[in-house]
Amino acid sequence: MKVKKHLKTTEAAEYLGVARSSVTNWIRSGALEAASTPGGHYLVSLEQLRKFAQERGMSLPESTRMRGVYKILLIDDDSDFRTFVSEALDVYSGYELREAEDGMQGALLVGTWKPDMVIVDLRMPNMNGVEFCRFLKGDESMDDVKIIIASAYLSPEVREEVSRLGVDGILGKPVRLEALVAMVGRLGGLELNV
Repeated sequence: MKVKKHLKTTEAAEYLGVARSSVTNWIRSGALEAASTPGGHYLVSLEQLRKFAQERGMSLPESTRMRGVYKILLIDDDSDFRTFVSEALDVYSGYELREAEDGMQGALLVGTWKPDMVIVDLRMPNMNGVEFCRFLKGDESMDDVKIIIASAYLSPEVREEVSRLGVDGILGKPVRLEALVAMVGRLGGLELNV
């Protein structure tokens, strides 16, 4: 499991249970330390948020500990590809990445963890990517989950089949680093790590 250590002001506000304007005002007044992106956005570390909340007696129930963090589930039986994706996404902040080795493990994680995005291979043991997508699309509570297919087996027929399933993006393997980073960032609304 990989937890990114910086949150946007909206995520920080959700984490603390306050309005975003409060977080922005605390940053501007110097009460809360934050980094600034080239685009002028603030990023606050989880460590700083915890310290800030503790110093002010703000309670952080366990259920809100990770609220506001964008959850990405990577399902692929190739450990090298999982490492590639994990390292590629280091350019972003405010996300948590979990991994599964096949569609069945992914389906179990979806039920308990509720990801915001799934990056899934097509050819895997136990439950392949198409079966996984059908499973996910069959659950109305998962309608907002973004799905990216990453596969070396993308014939025109396969592309048409996964497109009909309503996936949000398709990447052919070998996946280009820039294409992966751009697609995940665009679909997830992620900001660059400072």
